[in-house]
Parts: sequence; structure tokens; C-alpha cells
Amino acid sequence: MSLEDLKTTLRRYPKLVGLGGVGILTTAGFLLYGSPQARHFFGQYVDKKAPESDKRRAEYIYIKYHIYRESMRKMQQKQEDEKKWISVIINPLGKWWKTAKHSVAWRLLNIAQTGSQPERLKAVQQLVCMDHLKDWDFRHLAQICDARTAVSLARCGADTRWFMPVHRRGCIKNPKMLLSELHGMLARLRPMGCVQHFFSKYFPDQDPIEDIHEYLNQEQTIVLATADTDLLKEIISFLHHITKDPDVSAKIIKDGGLVHLMELRKIFCDDNETLSTLCKVLANMSVVPDVVEHFFTSGWVGTLAEWQQCADLRLQVVSAKTMANLDHDDPNQCTYPPNVYPLHPRVRTRRKPKADIVFVHGLLGGVFITWRQRDRKPTELGLYGKNAFYTSESDDVFLVGEQKRVNGTKQKKAQGMPLVPTQNAGDNNQEQNKANGQPKVEGFKDPVLKAIKKVEEDPVMISDAATKEFVETLRNQPELDSDWEVVHPDIPLDANMNCEGKFSMSGNEWRNQENNEEYTNCWPMEWLPDDYPDSRIIGIDYTSAVTEWSANFTKYCPCEKGQGHIDVRASTLLERIAVSDVGNERPIVWIGHSMGGLLTKLMLLKSIDSHEPKVQQIAKNTKGIVFLGTPHRGSSIAKWQQHIQMILSPSIEVKEMEENAPKLLEMHRRFMGCLNTALRHCKVMSVAEGSPTMLTTFKFPLRIVTEESSRINFGDFYLLKDDHLSLSKPIYRQSFLYQRLLHVIREAVKERQPDTKDQNEMPQTSPNQEVILMNIVAALLKGAKGLFEYLPRVAVRFNT
Repeated sequence: MSLEDLKTTLRRYPKLVGLGGVGILTTAGFLLYGSPQARHFFGQYVDKKAPESDKRRAEYIYIKYHIYRESMRKMQQKQEDEKKWISVIINPLGKWWKTAKHSVAWRLLNIAQTGSQPERLKAVQQLVCMDHLKDWDFRHLAQICDARTAVSLARCGADTRWFMPVHRRGCIKNPKMLLSELHGMLARLRPMGCVQHFFSKYFPDQDPIEDIHEYLNQEQTIVLATADTDLLKEIISFLHHITKDPDVSAKIIKDGGLVHLMELRKIFCDDNETLSTLCKVLANMSVVPDVVEHFFTSGWVGTLAEWQQCADLRLQVVSAKTMANLDHDDPNQCTYPPNVYPLHPRVRTRRKPKADIVFVHGLLGGVFITWRQRDRKPTELGLYGKNAFYTSESDDVFLVGEQKRVNGTKQKKAQGMPLVPTQNAGDNNQEQNKANGQPKVEGFKDPVLKAIKKVEEDPVMISDAATKEFVETLRNQPELDSDWEVVHPDIPLDANMNCEGKFSMSGNEWRNQENNEEYTNCWPMEWLPDDYPDSRIIGIDYTSAVTEWSANFTKYCPCEKGQGHIDVRASTLLERIAVSDVGNERPIVWIGHSMGGLLTKLMLLKSIDSHEPKVQQIAKNTKGIVFLGTPHRGSSIAKWQQHIQMILSPSIEVKEMEENAPKLLEMHRRFMGCLNTALRHCKVMSVAEGSPTMLTTFKFPLRIVTEESSRINFGDFYLLKDDHLSLSKPIYRQSFLYQRLLHVIREAVKERQPDTKDQNEMPQTSPNQEVILMNIVAALLKGAKGLFEYLPRVAVRFNT
């Protein structure tokens, strides 16, 4: 048979071919398996261990019949309950409620991003009030939120979950690598004179970095040496110095400086003093135009929002200033340059302020030291500034010359800081780290300048309604009736003949606060807004020193040495106050303590002589001035120091305040002339010290400003029994000093023209129908929330 005949036969019987092939393969398999060599060959690749018998068998759970019957009965009962009419109503409503509350948040966010300015403002307010969203809702919304809306939410006090977490949260960049990157960033600012001086004195070239981890996680711990810690703090202070120039700030932002600052924030997350200086660097950078997107992408908007709600007043104020500079969507937006800090309001407001109240501290003063509440124990002043609470050399807001007062403890310098990455930086403390299951950080334990501690009365626990109401009425009644008259505890020792001060108050208005535990580190920020909520309160700061030895703010650049002259300082502060739009169609009240009063006088004189409208309006709208221990004719301590200047080496500020100095006398003569012409409608109050101040250096009391130097022949004059330091520190709200200050502010606000009433309102335009619908839906959801929570209880009772 030929090959072609064989192919033809196979095509006729295809099944035979298939069966034959299978049979051949099976036979070959049996033959191979039967041979010992084949079994040995295949045994190398087959597991000879027999499977366990219990794993080869299927497992069964035997249920007794009565248990099965009971479970089926319960299942059938559950199906019947779900068919009841109350469930038919609740289930659709519950599903609609879950869908509606998410939909409203998404649509409001869309309006906040794309609507007109009035619509955006209302939408942001509605978003802030939505407290029923879950964590995953906030995370989704944060991912689609833009920079402008994020800043608006932060300024309105929104939940911090509205903001995305920082990049590489939980990881810290290696300090050695961070120092190298900061060195390169600052080196690119050359040939700037300040940078050259800083590099030659403080920042040597860094060694090359090899074979190190770029980021440290929770499993890695590195101890940061004291030298590296001090160097990083010096860099932060130097950045605060050079970023006062907007051009330098713009270069640093373009070079990725905000990312480096975020790594510094992670390292010093528990050092409130360093964080406050770091936040002031951000405040300087926020003045640069079109930097909102840079702050948002680097994660600083969420961090600043956390700092605005932290317990430390320093971070609250400086972060609020930074956010105010970034919030260009605010109809009352103002720019706050260096040395100008908004104490109130720190969030968005619906109305323009009716008055500007400006506080200027004195020599060695600070916002949270000069204007804090009086201590129960007397304080002392150190000539060398060694008792300064804050040791940062360029920290111009918080340099003080008084004893440190924070919880009665003294801070010790750390010899080394173990760096352990924390999930929550900023205001997070050791308790938060412990709650998050993180290791304990033995690092910086910086004291916190907390907000006022408000003591609440214990509730009346009486079951009888009538008796409870009677007890509450007795508790709320004044301690004395109107027939009594209470004299202020700090009544002046002397006053001029034409003074208008009230030295007592009616008994029904008196509240005994002698044993009150409330204490404030900044009474202008925490007391005045309660009495004048529509006012804008601003704190002005400047660097100063008593001796050249303590003038550490000049260490970073030789150009700072000439800034101590009062004329140069007044010109700089006046320019920055004008940028802040102070006195724009509203009255101004100045409160100056010691040297701050001299600066106030000189700024007003320069404002009168200026040709710029923004500067002229400052003197034009000044309606009240309060001088607290101001040396109008100089201080005797300056002349006393000249006899031992080889030991003390007095600073420029002290030399210029020499008693009967020609410059001071000429400035006072010009100012008195303006009080009778350009400032004739201004209310003036002067307060002098009646007790000497204790000096810690030589342990003897000294009258810093005499009564003759504090007295001017205009307005009210009072001689208090307090020393120089206590003139700016009321003992409590019902003290004579604070009540008299309120009277000056009240008289200044009363001078305001009534026709500007309508100008205070925010610009209002008719919102579109979608905004109205969103407001109605939000109100309905808020009202229906409690009803839906109560319906399941009704269903249970109905079934029962």
C-alpha cells in the first residue's frame, strides 16, 4: 500500500485514528511507568509524602433540627418586619439622606470654586458649618479643592480635615542632607551682603554627603547634635532677617524654599519658640504676589490652619497674619508687612472694622509680654537682657526684658535631640504621639503661651425646678446693690485738675475678681474684642536693646546697626503701618508704652509732613492717644549709664533717651504744637509711674521715667502707684487702667461720622438661584438630621 492510499484510508475513518492515538499513548505510559528507571526519574519531581487524611476529607457542621428550625423562624420574622410600613418609609429616607448630604457638599464646593465673590463667600460659610461629613468625605473634597478655596476655609476656621496632609507625612529628611540643601539655596543668593556675612561667620561649607538615607521613618532614629540644632535655628533666624525683602523672598520661593521650611517644621515640631520664628519667615514670604499656589502645593495651608487653632498664642497670631496676606478673596483684605501683627480679628468678618487700635510696646518689650495681665508677684528688669524669655537673636516680636513667666518653669537647653518622625507635627505634643501609637520623643519641651483660661461655674445640681431657679438667680445677682460704690483697687495717687476719669463704679456693676484664676498673656487680644468686637486691634513690634552687648539682632548683618535710631525706626514702622491700611475712613487710637509713646509721636509728626494720602490719613484720623510711662523729656537712667558706660556700653536707643536731650525736646515741642492744630480733636491720656522698678543687675530700685518727664499739658494725666513695667498690665478687667482705656476708645469711636454706616457692610449682590437652593437644602438637612436620628427609636417603640 502506498503512502497516498494510507492517507485516503485514514481520512475515511477519523474516529479510528483518534482512538488509535489514545491507545498508543496509554500503552507507552504504562510501559514507561513500569520500568524502574522511569519511576526513579519522575520521583525526583513528585512529592512522595501522602496528603493528610483530614485535609482530603470535606468538613461538615451538623446542626440539630431544633436549632435549624429556630434560625429559620428568626429569618422569616426579620423579613416580615422589614415589610412593615414604618420600614418602608425609613429605608428610602435614610438612603436619600446619605446621598443628599454628600451631594450638597460637592455642589457647595463647586460654587466656592467657580461662583462670583459673594457666592463664594456664602458657599465657604456653608461648607464650614457642615459637621456631618465622614473622614472619607473630607479626603475626597480635599483632593478636588483648589488653593483659593483652601485658604478661604482656613480663614473661616474650617475643620483641618479639609486640607491634604503634608508630603511624606511621617518621614523626616536627614538633617545632614537638609543642611546641605539649605547651604546651596542660600549660596545662590550671593553676592548679597547679608548672605556673605552670614556664611563667613556662621555657615561654613558642608562636607560631601555619601551613603546616607534621605528620609527617616518611624523605625529609624537619629540623634541631632547640639551644634546642628543651633545651626538650624540660626538659619531660621537668618531667613527671618533676609525675607523682609520681598525680592529675596520671591527668589527663595522659586528655589523651593517652602519645601525646605516644611522639613524644618517637622524637625522642630515640639519647639514652639522656633516654630514661631519659622512662621514669621512664612509671614514675610506671604507678602510676595501670586504665592498662594506655592503655599498650597507645599502643604503649608493645612499647617497654618492647624496653627491658627493651636493653644500657643504666638503661633495663632503669626499664622493668622500669614493667612490674611494669602486671602485675596476677602473683601476686607489687608496686607500685613513685617513688624505689623493683627491681634483681632484673626478670621474673616462680615463687616469692616469701625476703629483701629494700635499698640506699640517699649524698650525690650513684646506683644505677649508688654501687654500681658499683671503678675501676682512683682517683676524685675535686667539691664543686660539676660532674663529675656525668648533667646532667638532676631526674634523681634517677643524679645523681653522681664522675668520669664510660663507656668513658673525655666527652660533648659537640650544637649541633643533624638529625631523620631511624628505623624502630626505643629501643635501635636507627646500625648498625641502616644495616642497614635508612636514612640516617645525626648526632644524640645518648649513652654506654651496659652490662651486665657476661662473658669466656668459648676452647674446647680438640684432636682426641684423652683429651687434650682432660685439658686441660679442668687448666683447671678451682683455681690452689691446699686446703693454701694466701689473704688477701683488701682486708683491713681494723683491726677490733674481737668481729668475726666471715673475712680469708682456702682456696686451692681462690680464683679470681684481678686481670686479669679483667669490669666491672659495678651489682654488687647482677649479682652478688647469683648468690649469692641467691630474694632481692628494691631500690635507693632521692633527690635531693641538696653546695652550693645545684648543687641543680638545686629549679628546677622551690619546694616541693622543703624536701625536703632528712633528716626529711622519710626520711618520704617510708619511705612509698614500705611501698607496695612490703618486709618482708612475710621478713627485710630494709639496706646504706647515707654519708648513706644515716643515712636507714636514721631510717626504722627512724619504723617503730618508726608505727601502720600495713605500716610496722611494716619494723622488725620487719629482720635485718641494713650501714653503709658512715656519719657517725653528723656529718662534719667540714660544719663546715669553714661558714668559707667565702660561697663554697660548703652545702646543707641538708651543714648537717644537721655534726659533733656535736644532731639526729644524739639520733638515734644513740635508735637505739642500739633495737638493745638492738626491733632486738636484728639483725646490724650498720660499715665506716670508712682513706684520705682527693681533692677536685677544691681538689686536696687530705680525710677525709670519721672513724673515730670511723663506729664504733658494736654488731656488727662494720672499718677498710678505701679512701677514702670506694670503700667501696661492691668490687674483685671475692672481695674482703673483698663476702664479708663475703654473710655478713651469709646470717645474716639463716638467721633465717627454716622454717614459711613452703610460702608461697613460687605458688598452684597443678589445670589443666583443655585446658591439660594443650596442654602435652603442645607437648612433642611440640618433640621432633618435630628428627625432622622429619632425615627429609629419611634420604629422600635412601634414594633414593641
